[in-house]
Amino acid sequence: MNIIPGYKQSLRIITIFLFFLIAILPVIYMFISTFSLENYLSFFGNSRQIQIFTRTIVLGAGTAALSLVIGLSFAFIFEYINIPCRNFIRILSMIPLLIPPYISAIAWMEFLGMKGDIFRANILFDSFDIYNLPFAIFLMSLSFFPLVTLISSFALRNVDSRLEDAARLIYSPVKTIFRITLPLILPHALISSLFVFIFAVSEFGVPSLLRVNVFVPEIFAQFSAFFDTEKATALSFPLLASTIFLILFINAYIGRKSFVTISSFSSKRNLFKVSPLYTSLIMGFIFIVLAFSVFIPLLVLLIQSRLKFMEAFALASAPFFNTIWLAVLGATGMVVLGFFISYFISCFSTRLSNLYDPLILLPVAVPSTVIAIGLIRLWNTDLIPVVYGSFLIIIIGYMARFLPFVVKTLSLFFGQIHPSIEETARLPGAKFPEILRRILVPLMRPGIITAWVVGFVLSLRELGVTLLVSPAGLQTLPSRIYILMHSGSPEIVASLSLMLVFLILAPGFIILIAKTVINWNVR
Repeated sequence: MNIIPGYKQSLRIITIFLFFLIAILPVIYMFISTFSLENYLSFFGNSRQIQIFTRTIVLGAGTAALSLVIGLSFAFIFEYINIPCRNFIRILSMIPLLIPPYISAIAWMEFLGMKGDIFRANILFDSFDIYNLPFAIFLMSLSFFPLVTLISSFALRNVDSRLEDAARLIYSPVKTIFRITLPLILPHALISSLFVFIFAVSEFGVPSLLRVNVFVPEIFAQFSAFFDTEKATALSFPLLASTIFLILFINAYIGRKSFVTISSFSSKRNLFKVSPLYTSLIMGFIFIVLAFSVFIPLLVLLIQSRLKFMEAFALASAPFFNTIWLAVLGATGMVVLGFFISYFISCFSTRLSNLYDPLILLPVAVPSTVIAIGLIRLWNTDLIPVVYGSFLIIIIGYMARFLPFVVKTLSLFFGQIHPSIEETARLPGAKFPEILRRILVPLMRPGIITAWVVGFVLSLRELGVTLLVSPAGLQTLPSRIYILMHSGSPEIVASLSLMLVFLILAPGFIILIAKTVINWNVR
């Protein structure tokens, strides 16, 4: 018997309903249930709130701009210049993206700030002020620039080098970069900058720790300290509206342009032949960036911890294991639901898929504290106490926050599976569960593993949602670290921070080692 259209349509409806229930409905319900025109209009007459909003936009724009400069520089270096140990440095440059920004903030507070005593005896460091907006921009740029590098490197690797070869007959290599290559990768640069902007304005930990008064900590304070849900909701609306406007503007701008893509058979070679002096300067630039983003923070945490890992583990063993199993469940739930969302989107035409993209990406534009408030408003009811009073609310929070990333990851792999494969399987009468088990899942195994790791790593580092929605007695390691920052010893905080970094980096190292072993066996 062939696939029953009604069965497949029912599965599609269930999938869309679950995505709407988990990722979209909490935000919509929050705005509807707490709507107060007075609170919304009061924003425009409150100079303090306008200053906070302006500071938030500056934080996001500054972080996006600096990340774009650093990230594009790394991408061009990796793709066009034959530096020593290029592949190793490429992998190393991704580590800042895996270290949570608030962990880097903790390290720099121990290093230059008022926490800890590593360098406080030094007059220069003692007078250095890190509790300001420029340092927050600098710190978050060091965390997010690998995102620009990753996306831009992918774009550069696929640019047809014949276009650059033709341009080099007329222009110098530098002019070729600015007149040919950069315009071709403009969509990728804009999208990566947009993601950095969203992450920056949604970040809770760094502004809170560095005492930079922006909207996300302000929303958190209004809800958790003053119990004013209406005010917190009203404050989140300008931020959400600005982010959505930016997404639509960039999509419209890109849509009006014509961008040449991309030939797969034209191999990339080094465009620049640099002298040993310039190679040394480039390596120095890379070392400085990695030193500030990876080496110094981890070294400071290691020194500050005084190797009290056993004591820290005894104090936070329950949050440590909670973080792992909650991340495992969250990543698994995201992959299962994201698999079917990506599958049904791949079945649509290109035009319909483009219409669904903004809806899929909408939760990304919502700050974590806003999602948490929406979840509380929706699920904190006597009708379904089993959700809000248990670990399920954290799992739903993870899925609401990170499901779009898993969906987009899986969509890339679904795009490589030709529809004729499934159509061929239907001819002998294969049912949908059989096609799913014997064809789609095996073909999608690399994508499933990749998407699961993405969901797992993002869940491990989540702070904003878990701080607000965690039920009594259930605490994760990020929230434990944040609480101990205000009431615990610096040694314990540093030790737990390193443990969290290890948890986040471990999946990547395992995959890297596995790929190395497989490649070695193949050879």
